[in-house]
Amino acid sequence: MKINKQAVLLAVAGLVVSSGASAMPGFSDPAPMSSIQVCVAEIGERANYDGAVRVRHDVNSKERRVSGHKIMIDTTVFGADGNEVIRAYATVCAVSDQSETKKFRFREKSI
Repeated sequence: MKINKQAVLLAVAGLVVSSGASAMPGFSDPAPMSSIQVCVAEIGERANYDGAVRVRHDVNSKERRVSGHKIMIDTTVFGADGNEVIRAYATVCAVSDQSETKKFRFREKSI
């Protein structure tokens, strides 16, 4: 089954996790959705979604010292019944204030 990239981008909208960061003094706003979409699109170019029934992106971000945000994304690819994990990826993506990718690290995690 082929996963529509647009559907994945929409799914990530509900997965931005703040992890209580707003309670920490000096912590900035989470990354804007446009920056997250840039990173998710990059993941879509590299990740193997073959056999996927659904894909989940767990997103966490923090402001960079220079400008923009550092976005950490754990991607889980589910197959068959929608509960079986068939692949997992870890991504760190640095994005400028203009939603330009400055750094991108992507690796497959062992499951």
